[in-house]
Amino acid sequence: MRSVRNIVVACIVLFVSISNPAGAGEASLEGTFTANGEQVELSHVYVFAQKEGFYDKTDPTWTLLFVARPVEERDLDDHIWDSAYIRLGVTKTSEFSEQPRIEVFSQDIRFSADQSGNISGGSYPALELTSAGPEGFEGRVWHAEAQEFFDDTFQYDLTFSAPMSDPFAPIGDPLPAGGGEAGAAYIAWCDAIHSGDMERIKKLVPAEQAAMFDDPSNQDQIMEELEFMKLMTPTEVVVTGGSSDGETVILQVTGVLEGEPATGEITMTKWGDTWVATNSAWE
Repeated sequence: MRSVRNIVVACIVLFVSISNPAGAGEASLEGTFTANGEQVELSHVYVFAQKEGFYDKTDPTWTLLFVARPVEERDLDDHIWDSAYIRLGVTKTSEFSEQPRIEVFSQDIRFSADQSGNISGGSYPALELTSAGPEGFEGRVWHAEAQEFFDDTFQYDLTFSAPMSDPFAPIGDPLPAGGGEAGAAYIAWCDAIHSGDMERIKKLVPAEQAAMFDDPSNQDQIMEELEFMKLMTPTEVVVTGGSSDGETVILQVTGVLEGEPATGEITMTKWGDTWVATNSAWE
């Protein structure tokens, strides 16, 4: 858990009706978000289902995301480093009562794009949903009193409507076994990174990128970055599935990361004749 200290954050009245680029239909958001007496603007709202529950894997579970900038659908479940946001985990569970009911189980807040950390946890807000169907969520989420978190205070009261998004949906057509060309390119890239062989690595990137590896003034930095990349690159990679729209490929993979079994989703994009991993998410 990371804490946030001495951050100038915001308070603004939101009254927005927006088209949601991450899902069909209209999204709307209004309310207030106050923190330390300054202003933060949140203008987009999204909701999407998680693959499994929090308290019980069978519990229906969703993420509610209120954010200052639009987010592409495939990126909704990834970390956001460059925007203010409020991210809430919501689940329908019988953990705290005999009858299942919808509860907030997590709260993650980032107050500005340039802050060094975020707030995770604290007292959870009240949640009142007027609609929680497969098409989307509508309702209100709020803290009745200002919340204190170390040196910071914040409070929000948001009324929203959000169509259901799906960051895990396939794109285009299913891939052949092994992920086809893109799958082979990703496995070759992982093997090359762990080999430390610069000539192998250069053959797997576009020519203009490969030329950067030959700059003698950059060699120390390149070697440092290579060591870091080894830590962030899995071994024993197996492509288990995926899909493609012709220009972008989404690979479902397994591997070993930091000594532990991991499951990942890799976005591959074609740069000229070369498939390049442009995004990865591991759990």
